[in-house]
Amino acid sequence: MDVCIVRMQELYDPTALTPMRVARESGYVDWLSQPSTFKRYPEFLFRYPFDEVESLVLITLARSVTEEQQIGGQPYYRLTTPSAGNLHPIELYIQVRGIKEVISGIYHVDAKARCFVLVQEIEGDGLESFFGLHHRFGGILGVVSMVPYRSEWKYGNRAIRYCYLDAGHQLGAITAACQVSEQKCTVLSAFDRNTLDSMMGFGSQEYSCVGFLIGEQNEREVKALKKPLIEVSAVDYVEKNRTVDAYLTEMHYPETLEIPKPFLVESQTILSRRSARKFEPVPLSRQESQYFLEKLNKAPEGIEPFIVMLRSELVDKGIYSTKRAVNEGCYQEIITQLLVDQQFVARAGMVMVLTSEEFSPATLMKAAAFVHQVSLAAEVKGLGCTGIGAFYDKKLQKFLDTQNSILYVCALGKVS
Repeated sequence: MDVCIVRMQELYDPTALTPMRVARESGYVDWLSQPSTFKRYPEFLFRYPFDEVESLVLITLARSVTEEQQIGGQPYYRLTTPSAGNLHPIELYIQVRGIKEVISGIYHVDAKARCFVLVQEIEGDGLESFFGLHHRFGGILGVVSMVPYRSEWKYGNRAIRYCYLDAGHQLGAITAACQVSEQKCTVLSAFDRNTLDSMMGFGSQEYSCVGFLIGEQNEREVKALKKPLIEVSAVDYVEKNRTVDAYLTEMHYPETLEIPKPFLVESQTILSRRSARKFEPVPLSRQESQYFLEKLNKAPEGIEPFIVMLRSELVDKGIYSTKRAVNEGCYQEIITQLLVDQQFVARAGMVMVLTSEEFSPATLMKAAAFVHQVSLAAEVKGLGCTGIGAFYDKKLQKFLDTQNSILYVCALGKVS
């Protein structure tokens, strides 16, 4: 078994939620002490505003702020990617080479300021060698990184799950944007993270997670990056002796990561996506039910989805999997309790639970990427959808009669 799977499996029980643990840890949260949500590079660096670079529109679709509000006197940002607790422990970088009217270089995607920040120009050098590429890559070479303390600040050690789920949502957004732009995206998961982190100037609060390629290699050889990027902290403060950081420092990802082909959507769908919290207690139509049940058959390899059907004109209420009917009955109260008493769940049409024999970075990211695709498909159909990372793990396993690890949950239903 891969070392990353073993290390993650060791974290499943310690990070599992129980009613006692939730009661003990659900104390007062001082939002004034929240670490900074967005990384900000110095103002002296050159920037391209999102709206001025048509050739990078797919990256704008994949990661940008779509709405800003004030909640409790604090700014609240909605992005094209959802995030547990809206804490956004993810950053995105792209290396651009050979794209018309764009300086070849390594950019930080500043979602809050809606701009591409040129951190370092490139010529015959670049990031290619860190991903096992021997020739210059024309197009976009991207890096998704994690800033765990943004999530660990609120969720403790369970934040490791939410970081990988958020990374999966980011991959789901990237692949959807590529589908809109009719471009192919290849996800890279096996590379020397420690060396890449050092060259990217990540310091001790940020870790590379996955890479991706959009474009093609040419025949010209490439050299390793001449010098590291400048180091800029991803958070304004951090606490020491954090378990999540200790885990990430030791983590390796030898497995490949296959993200399913995204469902057909349009750019406006990506920008208008919202996490639903107010469902209407109305049954899903026969056509809607059939559509999403068929989508479940396209779940990523290694992931077994379960459905808790609450309201449908097609299917009786009950628990189903793609392999078998588990149990018939009305379970809206029980599933709401198992999802840490999140009352909006009781009004949904169906609840999808993604499980796997393996609890690993790959399965968590694949599950979230799939949920992201389902949420975009729901947006197309005029339905609401939301990912749920808080659940009583062991109780939910018993409820579903499965030994599989619980990865992620998704509620779907009618919205007004």
